[in-house]
Amino acid sequence: MSLGKKILIGFGIIVIIGIISNAGNDKDGKSTENSTNTNEQVADTSTRVKVGEILKTDYFDITVNKVGLNNSVDTGNEFSDLKPESGINYLVINATFKNTDSESRMLVDGSVWINYNGKDYEFDKSEPIMLEGWGLLLEQINPLTSKTTNLVYKIPTEVKGDAYWQPGRSDDDERIYLGTL
Repeated sequence: MSLGKKILIGFGIIVIIGIISNAGNDKDGKSTENSTNTNEQVADTSTRVKVGEILKTDYFDITVNKVGLNNSVDTGNEFSDLKPESGINYLVINATFKNTDSESRMLVDGSVWINYNGKDYEFDKSEPIMLEGWGLLLEQINPLTSKTTNLVYKIPTEVKGDAYWQPGRSDDDERIYLGTL
């Protein structure tokens, strides 16, 4: 067997071992075993922090400065504005992240959770707006520095209920209550 084939087989084995060892982990490397998102979890564990209060996570102090629900988004640049879409509202979260760690850290949008008709819905995709002050596309900040930005999530107009934001890289019980939509 040639050296190239041996290297290729060895690399394949390493990849397979990595996939198997990460099978029980979520996207942040935390174990997903015994993890559930029941309605009680969202309501009971997320009410501790509200808009204007600081959520302290492992790497960041995060504050939601304000929240808005609109049928369009005016970014100040007509080419980046989000126009009205039938059946869609835009949830805009203005948040400040302060890196409290001793090294630079990447910022991650996270998920909006809404309890609608007794069921929890996770909105984990924010809208990519390529302007300063909008979104977190691969942003990283140095220790003890802050960044304020607007995150935008599409929410169906029919969805009504208590809304919580779970910033990326935060634990399941680290959520900010955004109010009732």
